[in-house]
Amino acid sequence: MRGKRDMPRYYFVVEMPDHTYDDSEGEQLPSDAAAKTYGDRVVRELKERDFESAGAILLVRNEGGQIIQSIPF
Repeated sequence: MRGKRDMPRYYFVVEMPDHTYDDSEGEQLPSDAAAKTYGDRVVRELKERDFESAGAILLVRNEGGQIIQSIPF
C-alpha cells in the first residue's frame, strides 16, 4: 500500500474569463478518480459559498500538468 508521500499530487485551478486562480500546492490523492471526486467537492463548496462563478471552470491537473477533468461551475 502506498503511503501519503508516494501518492500523486493533483492541482485544482479555477479559470475564469478574466482571472486564473492557480493551485501551487496541490493535494496528494491516491488516484485520478479520487482527484475527480475532490474536484467535484471543491466546485460544490465554492457554489455553496456564493463564489462569483460566471464562466468559471475548475481544471484538475495531474503532476505532469495533464488535465484529467474540467468541471464547469
